[in-house]
Amino acid sequence: MRRPISLYKTEDFGRLRQMGVGLQLRCQQDISTAIRVTLLLGVCYAANIGGTGTLIGTPANLVSVAMIQKLYPGSDEITFATWMMYNLPGVFLCVIFGWIYLWLVNIYLRKVNHNNESKDQLYGIISTRYERLGSLSSYEASVLVLFSLLIVLWIFRDPKFIPGWYTALGFKLKVGDSAVAIAIVFLMFFLPSDFRDLNSPPILEWKAVQAKFPWAVIFLVGGASSLAHGAQVSGLSNSIGSMLSSVRALPPGLVVAITCFSTALATECFTNITVTMIFLPIVNQMALSIGMNPLYLMLPTTVVSSYGFMLPVASICNAIVYEEGNLKMMDMLKPGIAMNIICCCVQLVTLHTLGVALFDLNKFPSWADDRNITNFAHMAINGTLIQNDTLTL
Repeated sequence: MRRPISLYKTEDFGRLRQMGVGLQLRCQQDISTAIRVTLLLGVCYAANIGGTGTLIGTPANLVSVAMIQKLYPGSDEITFATWMMYNLPGVFLCVIFGWIYLWLVNIYLRKVNHNNESKDQLYGIISTRYERLGSLSSYEASVLVLFSLLIVLWIFRDPKFIPGWYTALGFKLKVGDSAVAIAIVFLMFFLPSDFRDLNSPPILEWKAVQAKFPWAVIFLVGGASSLAHGAQVSGLSNSIGSMLSSVRALPPGLVVAITCFSTALATECFTNITVTMIFLPIVNQMALSIGMNPLYLMLPTTVVSSYGFMLPVASICNAIVYEEGNLKMMDMLKPGIAMNIICCCVQLVTLHTLGVALFDLNKFPSWADDRNITNFAHMAINGTLIQNDTLTL
């Protein structure tokens, strides 16, 4: 029995209509996924890169400064101000390149078009979240003022380009950044949270410190210090540094490039603080063996240790974004490879421009002379001093 032709036409139109609706939903889903991945990776990259901008941005920076100060007491090149002058331009460049790369790969090449409806929805979500914050409370205003004061004191303690307040006040004892931080925290325990009511509770109470202080960070720093201490005491760092002295025949630029990319590869599997504690003694000894300024290798090693973009285990930021955003491994791996290469290249350019201008990296400094510093083997035996200073910072 033959069926009417019109029936076939109706069924075909029904199938085509279903296919059209399905393709439209699939297209909307792909657009939503592309935007979601782009935003999540953007936050992740910015958090990793931004941590290199200041000394307090990540524990790896504190570990590096503590180790430099303990190995070379005569060195005063690294301060809060000089660190920012060296790293902030690189931070801005890496963030801009990261934004361009994510937009180019996930938005432009996929031809993702935003309509006015989606833009209005996004603006509505941001506006709602902003309204939930409410007005600035007295607690927040007090903390903001004290934190701003802390940043100013850190920057102008010894900014190098002008005499700092440390020099102007004529302190006989050396005042470090940690002493300034302790002084501000000390004030928070005594100043009232509301200056209109002097009987109000203090800004910071000890019970709040006990409940909310990230004690895990202390154990993390201590564990990484113990790992590096074992490498030093066993002579592993010294042996590896001596073996790597054969790179004397290579150009300095190639040596630091190999160091940067090796550090970037290692930080994909370990935390930045662990990589820093292991690599810094090695590159320090290698620099001394070949007659190179130790900062020429130690600075980029510290900064690049935060450039973990490829794997979720590379940093806490990566793990949070990967878990909460339900990302696939390839969503992080593919763009992460490009970001690692871009950021390492930016760091190499920064090192050979700003680094040379600020720290005179082309010359072997007098404070790194073996006659003026403590023997490295002796420092390895007393490696716990570095750990203690790191915890104090």
